[in-house]
This record gives sequence, structure tokens and C-alpha cells, in this order.
Amino acid sequence: MSTEQSVRGVTGAHTTDGTPHGFTSLTPFLAVVDAAAAIDFCTRVFGAVLVDRTDMPGPDGTPVVVHATLDLGNGRLQLGEVNPGFHLVPPPGGDDACYSLGLYVPDVDDVVARAVAAGATVREPVSAFVSGDRYGSIRDPFGIRWSIMTRVEDLSDEESSARVAEWAASFGQE
Repeated sequence: MSTEQSVRGVTGAHTTDGTPHGFTSLTPFLAVVDAAAAIDFCTRVFGAVLVDRTDMPGPDGTPVVVHATLDLGNGRLQLGEVNPGFHLVPPPGGDDACYSLGLYVPDVDDVVARAVAAGATVREPVSAFVSGDRYGSIRDPFGIRWSIMTRVEDLSDEESSARVAEWAASFGQE
């Protein structure tokens, strides 16, 4: 090969075009304070399955999660403990969200209720939204905003997008 080598993703028993089976092409990684508790929250509230977890000694010698992968059904989430040495800092405090994740589930009402029971705060109560979803948002105990949704109308992407665009446009008409 020349000095400008091209390295293409492997396809094999566990990988297709460079993406490991079970992953989507986008896999968020979140740095949180108390990653072990965040893993527990996600497994209890969202039904996530822990795929892997790597711990290493923290500053005081006790183990901390540096990397974990959670399977949420049709996508995966990776998380680990805040580590300023690797430029992984915590989300801001207060009501502001550093990041927000959308999660489709079979029963949004049930999941939001479980989240609240596990210490989350409701940001937007569950209600019907123009997109064809039943929607609510929470802030979990780790500072992450979750938009939790159940599609309750069988709409195409185009139909849902048109409804959302019409809704958004209505805010400029006052």
C-alpha cells in the first residue's frame, strides 16, 4: 500500500462494515459522577442490559467504572466515571442539561414512573405530542435529560416531521 493507506472496517462473524453487531453507528459515551449508580439506574428503570464493564482504581484506590456498555434494545450507551485527566467532566449542576438522550420504549408512562421512583425529576410530564408520540422528559440523578417516548400513531418519518415543523412554526405567529 502507499503512504496514504485506507483502512476499511472489517466484516466478519461479529462485525459488519466496521460496526460491531449490536451497536448502531452512533453510540454515545457519557461521563457521570457515580457511574456504578448510573448503570444501576439504567438497568432498573430502562431495562438496559450491562454488556461490559471495566473498573480501575480511583484516586483513593477504590474501583471506579472507566467504561461500561449498556444495551437498550435497539441501541447502546456507553458511560464511565468523570475523569478530568481524559477531559471527561461532569454535566453542569442545577436544572440545565449538558446533554439529552431520546429513548423509545413500549410504555412511556411506566418508564417515567419507574424513573421518578428511582430519583429522577420530571421535566415535562407525559402527554401526547404532535409527532405521533406519547412523550415526557426527565432529568436523572446524574444530570442527564432523557426524552422518553412511545410512538402511538403509525406515522412515516415525513408525516411526523411535517407535524413537528407545523407546530414549531406556530410559535412565530403570536
